Amino acid sequence: MLAAIIALLQEGHEAAAGAVEHAGDATEHVAEPWIVEQANHFFGPIVLSIERAVMPAIYGLFGAHWHEPASGEVIPEQIVWAVLLFIIVVVGVLLMRGKLSVERPSKGQQILEVLVVQIRSLLEQVIGPYGRRYLPVIGSFAVFILIGNLMGQIPGIGAPTESINVTGALGLTSFVYFIGSGFRQQGLRYLKHFTGGLSGALLFAMGWLIFVVEIVSNSVRPVTLSLRLFVNMYADQKIAGAFIGLIAPIVPIFTIVLGVFVSFVQTFIFIMLSMVYLSETVPHEEHDSEEHGHAQEVAAH
Repeated sequence: MLAAIIALLQEGHEAAAGAVEHAGDATEHVAEPWIVEQANHFFGPIVLSIERAVMPAIYGLFGAHWHEPASGEVIPEQIVWAVLLFIIVVVGVLLMRGKLSVERPSKGQQILEVLVVQIRSLLEQVIGPYGRRYLPVIGSFAVFILIGNLMGQIPGIGAPTESINVTGALGLTSFVYFIGSGFRQQGLRYLKHFTGGLSGALLFAMGWLIFVVEIVSNSVRPVTLSLRLFVNMYADQKIAGAFIGLIAPIVPIFTIVLGVFVSFVQTFIFIMLSMVYLSETVPHEEHDSEEHGHAQEVAAH
């Protein structure tokens, strides 16, 4: 079965490569953005020297041969956009936060507080009071993906989420985090989640089958998370590119509005699914005790 999947992937890769080659013959070569060219010009030689020292050994572990990238392509476009995104997010948050104040908060601080309150409210609705512990991770996902999606609406800049490498890393990070959270919070008891909660004779009779199904289902989650985000953002970029040559000024406005809408929707879907997966890792006894304590607090107020 694994060999068949690899064969299908190889066939799809060859078909895609052929399509790209034919498309390249029929259309003019699109120049790389200026920022990407400058990044490769200044930092490309340094990165290439590091890759020459490290990559052959890494590829050799899997029986593959590393091919040196062409000049000007050492740093991929999505890496440049991802680094730029990190800089925008860090600098932007620091500037918006300013000097924290309880009595006289700045407008930037108020915006950040609204964002934190909204994400915390979603966590409490999906997971319960226990969900507040996941606020830093889910908040980071929300800010990174949203700003990354919106970057594609700026001329001369691309969205890092239009690359399957970036969305794949996000999906894998979410997967590793919620699986790790399950074992960290419940220990080996977390494995009971993969048996459907069965016990006794049913556990021995059907538990193994449910366990296999749950393992496959959970393994697919990072793939669906990454593909959903990638396909939607990539399709949005292609739709905008198809209309960019039209003269009518209303068309670019429409594509920008559509792109902003898709950016928010895809961010919401990613963090919502991550929260749903995290809700399965919460220890039931701690979840119930925190809900009881929260209910008593509400009643006291």
